[in-house]
Amino acid sequence: MNDGIEALKKYIENNLGESSGCWEYVLHPNIRDYISNLNQTDSEKFSIEILNWNEDVLYQLADEMLFSNNEYIDKDYLFCSIYLIINDIENLDYLSQYIIPCFKNLNFEKVSLEFFLQMKEKMKNFYIIKNGEENVDNFIRQINEVINKKMQTTENK
Repeated sequence: MNDGIEALKKYIENNLGESSGCWEYVLHPNIRDYISNLNQTDSEKFSIEILNWNEDVLYQLADEMLFSNNEYIDKDYLFCSIYLIINDIENLDYLSQYIIPCFKNLNFEKVSLEFFLQMKEKMKNFYIIKNGEENVDNFIRQINEVINKKMQTTENK
């Protein structure tokens, strides 16, 4: 299936110039179906492979992965990982609508504290770019609450 995963990447790359209508009605549903039908082994490979893909491909993949019906993919972790890779401000703006719920749903047991801290820094920096410094403390407060829960969970082990 690695060939299939590579084929998915090529499929996305080859269609990056298509219109939004084509993406919405043809390409995105095809991508979502492909991801939904991956078995456990292929889902594990997919979850590793995509983190090496360029941000244009990852941006097109993010929603489809998040809303796929694949039970083997840690969707919240992968979405957050994609968010960390993306640098384009418009793409980050779009992905930001889902980032807080995904961040809050990260598995404390599996995800390192370092990952949580990287996410905090990326979200804070994007918040400042988008909204300025005003109210950044209020925004960061909810992020810190999640990180504090992570730290408490780690300490209780």
